[in-house]
Amino acid sequence: MIKLFRNNRQKMLINNKFINYFFYAAGEILLVIIGILIALAINEHSNNNKKIELRSSYIIQLNEEANRNLKRLTILDDEASTMLKELDSVFKMLLNKDYNNPKLSSKSFFLIVSKKFYPETITYENLKFSGDLKLFDDLNLRNSISETYEKFNPIEKLESSEQQAIEAYYENFLMPKVKFRSMGISSNTYGRDIYFENMVLTRMTTVAQNQEAYNNAIESLKKLKIIFTELQNNN
Repeated sequence: MIKLFRNNRQKMLINNKFINYFFYAAGEILLVIIGILIALAINEHSNNNKKIELRSSYIIQLNEEANRNLKRLTILDDEASTMLKELDSVFKMLLNKDYNNPKLSSKSFFLIVSKKFYPETITYENLKFSGDLKLFDDLNLRNSISETYEKFNPIEKLESSEQQAIEAYYENFLMPKVKFRSMGISSNTYGRDIYFENMVLTRMTTVAQNQEAYNNAIESLKKLKIIFTELQNNN
């Protein structure tokens, strides 16, 4: 009987030790898991802060880039207005057949004047190719940024087309007139030439198209700057 009691007691002690070890081990595992979760939370918080700081830095850079592009586009828009005014004056002289007007020659200079927009896109290119554009969680904001910079593409195409027209005019019309003049042949009647008249109309069209493209880009940049200002005020 005593022996049986001792055996039962030993079994109870063994079971108690096993239970104690089990809870101890479970506690250790739980502490490790809690530690890992805390470390992950801290790391995620740190990464989020870094993302917020990087996004804020991009916003500042994009805003400054927008200011510089706006300044250049505004200058080009003003110059386009001046060119259209001068070309319209030339066209009116042709309509009135005022070929001997001394202003015809001087104002015709605007036929070979071309301006080029060199946009700053470094910040946007960095965003796009680094994948950091995803830092902007708002899909509408991401689209606004991309669409604004895409407004520069039509400007580049129009300017390229315009330059080709100027080069053709220079080679096919202007240079021969200069050659004739050097040979003592009068070329003061170039205003009567249909090529000249067509070039005036062509330049009036291309300059107006450029100006429209400038205005579209300006409007888009201004809207983007408003969004950036609201984001900076909210942060």
